[in-house]
Amino acid sequence: MAVIPATENPSLPPRGHPVGISALIVGAGVAGLLCALELWRQGIEVQIIERSPSRNTSGDGFSISYNIIRSLRNWPYMAKKNEEIAFHSYLAWHNNKGERVTEPIKLEIEESKGPGIEEEEEKSGPSHQVYRHSRPLFHLMLDTQLQMIGLKVQYGKRAIRYIDEDPEQGTKAAVELDTGEIIEADVVIAADGVGGHSTKATLGHEVPARSTGHAIYRAAFPVEIVLSDPELAERFKLLPDGSPVAELWIGEGIAATFGRTQSEMGWSLRHKASQDSAESWSKYIAPQQVIDDTTSKIEGWPEYANRLILMTPKDKLLNFELVWRDPQPIWTSKSGRIVQIGDAAHTFLPSSGNGANQALEDAISLAKCLAIAGKDNIGEATKVHNKLRFERVSCLQKVGIINQATGYGQNDKNNQIASDFKPIPKYVKALMAPWVVKHDPEQYAAEKYHKALAALKSGDQFESTNIPRGYDSKPWNFEELLKIVQEGGEMELNEDWYK
Repeated sequence: MAVIPATENPSLPPRGHPVGISALIVGAGVAGLLCALELWRQGIEVQIIERSPSRNTSGDGFSISYNIIRSLRNWPYMAKKNEEIAFHSYLAWHNNKGERVTEPIKLEIEESKGPGIEEEEEKSGPSHQVYRHSRPLFHLMLDTQLQMIGLKVQYGKRAIRYIDEDPEQGTKAAVELDTGEIIEADVVIAADGVGGHSTKATLGHEVPARSTGHAIYRAAFPVEIVLSDPELAERFKLLPDGSPVAELWIGEGIAATFGRTQSEMGWSLRHKASQDSAESWSKYIAPQQVIDDTTSKIEGWPEYANRLILMTPKDKLLNFELVWRDPQPIWTSKSGRIVQIGDAAHTFLPSSGNGANQALEDAISLAKCLAIAGKDNIGEATKVHNKLRFERVSCLQKVGIINQATGYGQNDKNNQIASDFKPIPKYVKALMAPWVVKHDPEQYAAEKYHKALAALKSGDQFESTNIPRGYDSKPWNFEELLKIVQEGGEMELNEDWYK
């Protein structure tokens, strides 16, 4: 692999001593790309393949916070670029008529000491920031950094089968491509999302999914399209200091978002799933269908919102189905030589607000575990990583399901948005509580690796400290949570989930 020496390039971090491990990453989304970078930084040789014929520039937006910013700051180019392309948004609640219910509040993390955060950063530094990103721009930043270390994604390579290591046959872990080609590596990292085939190697079967009964229209496109309409330009203007406002519209039967930045307009609208809905990032629909099927049936829905919807380019408007999946505690193959990260291991509903954060945490944690373990203990490393991450991820999956099922706490006992709608900020705070955003996945892996390994070997209980304080993590499934809602029970999270 061609590598630019880190000591000669100020855009690169110091690289760890060679570990002697070869890694194959399947999937070049944001989790796959950051994983490649972190593996390289830890001294591991990497190649990355992607089924798409070229770099995927689709997608809308997501948020990251200090749990990820820490790692980006190891990379001089990305530390600077992240600040350039991110925006720090305000949040304002609206009703289903688009009328403002609350004034914009800045999305910030409450002050709370966290491991590795200096006191001055607690007062004014990045530990308080929520970084909102356009996925295409964030992905381009990662891809640019990848090229700086001499790595390029191999596009047009579709993995159709994951092959576990077989010591008796003397074979390594590998993937088979649709061309019949076999690519081997010491460790294969499945970062290819819900459409991949890795669960057959980890669980032996596909993960069952059930529709929530809802889907979400979601779109992001150049803001110039909207600014050509004077009324829309005025309605969705930036704050006087140039900050964007994310509008959360909650009303009877709807949950929608609208927001713009200096360069992009984005919106989403939850609706009843139809035959046109699919859990796919390539299921595009015509804007007129949104109006015909959904907004025309919403009482009080403003005409200007329909006008904005109709301005959305057809190739930017997704009809994404929302599905329930139970947490899956096993992310590795029997040998541990195949491991899943991101959506391949754990899917999130948009209402969790943490899909990207947790996928990127996976990348950081896994790289550190492999570096600690070394070439002779790869199987242990991936299983320790799984142990360190599962309970934390399942907590955040639970938050997403609760928010989805309760309308961020606005649903009444009949599971309808209450007519006397009042904002409940804590349901938003749960998405960015200090225990969530101030976690350091690399430091946690370094500190907890051997304790987790000992627990795996002995069968003893491992105490996770990257979850809400005092939380007794037990197996759960979405059916149990939904039953509580259907029976009119409380879905309240106790105060430790907000600290």
